[in-house]
Amino acid sequence: MLVVEEGDTVEIVLKNADSVTHGLSIHAANTQTSKFLGNVQPGEERVFRFTADFPGVFMYHCAPGGHGIMAHTMGGQHGMIVVEPKKKYRLEAELKRPPDLKLYIVQSEWYASGRDFFDGKATYVVFNGYNFRYVNEPIPVRPGDYVRIYFLNAGPSLTSTFHVVGGVWEYIYYQGNPDNLMKGSQTVLAGPSDSWVIEWRVPPVEGDYTLVTHVFNTAIKGAVGILRAKKDAPRIGEVRAEGPKALASVPADAKRVLDPYGLGTPDHEHTVRVPLDPTLVQPVAVGSKALEPLPVRVQMVGNSFYPKILEIPVGTTVEFVNEDVFDLLDGERTGRHDAVVIDVKGPEPFVTPKLGHGERYRITFTKPGEYVYICSIHPYMKGVIRVYAPVDQEAGGPEPEHHH
Repeated sequence: MLVVEEGDTVEIVLKNADSVTHGLSIHAANTQTSKFLGNVQPGEERVFRFTADFPGVFMYHCAPGGHGIMAHTMGGQHGMIVVEPKKKYRLEAELKRPPDLKLYIVQSEWYASGRDFFDGKATYVVFNGYNFRYVNEPIPVRPGDYVRIYFLNAGPSLTSTFHVVGGVWEYIYYQGNPDNLMKGSQTVLAGPSDSWVIEWRVPPVEGDYTLVTHVFNTAIKGAVGILRAKKDAPRIGEVRAEGPKALASVPADAKRVLDPYGLGTPDHEHTVRVPLDPTLVQPVAVGSKALEPLPVRVQMVGNSFYPKILEIPVGTTVEFVNEDVFDLLDGERTGRHDAVVIDVKGPEPFVTPKLGHGERYRITFTKPGEYVYICSIHPYMKGVIRVYAPVDQEAGGPEPEHHH
């Protein structure tokens, strides 16, 4: 997160240390940004300056251009920039002192796949990067403390109604601008990239005051925190909206790994095992017509394959179909995809053409094998196809089990 003052000249130095194209959209800048900060190539560095003309709480996010804006923001490439106003907020003017606590909170979502992203089915919804972060680490306050909350819903897709259990927000300011004042509110309503500044005094009663989005089907996924009021609580001054630090490796005790584009924890990757079915491997007679075998479909959607792991019997045809809609431009900016095998354990490796929206490509697998594949345009996309030889049922073997 960044904090600047209204009227400041802000200089942003953006360096792309990744192997794919990135960019930056800065909502606090009242000027063209994509012209100067879009489509930043690997190893490239850009410098951008703007004047912070408007006070408030703003979002910034990755913006390589086109399709990549949505796909990269979904992956967590976003943050908060606060422009502190020259004009004092109302409660600070009334009390003639600054807040006892400045609390910066970004609500956001984590997805297990691009298909889930398309459907708005977040696995976790979080405050400052972690599910139930401030339940596990309650924020200390004292009864009567003046608290100012800077709240941003970074989304990228779901709505928030931010609320405190046990209190009423005294003053709220839409988008954080001190001129956008309302008072006596139970919640603040924030769509993706919406923001508020909230002023509130902790009631005189000690205890836990729960911070929560009142959209409860997302709160239950992690968007809950606690302000713990005690008369002798330590003074911490501020809580910053800093998310998880990059890890060199996955911790050994990790319960689950989400990778919206590639392969995470195997039991959370929507593995689909297809049982032996005559309609999948041989024509079916319908009256005087013979219908071709049905294909098993793998979607290219939200810069991921879905299902990511597919297990099929010998003789099955797999149909790749691109469900990403924005198939213009190129590289990270396009939603065009292909499937290219990179790890071959079988006799039938494959390379599909580059597919635009709604385009399809079929492959029939005639022998057992396992194939790990990626998209050559977006190489972090990864999937697996396993082709198995069904057990001969006449020999009394068990039927294949089903995993969905």
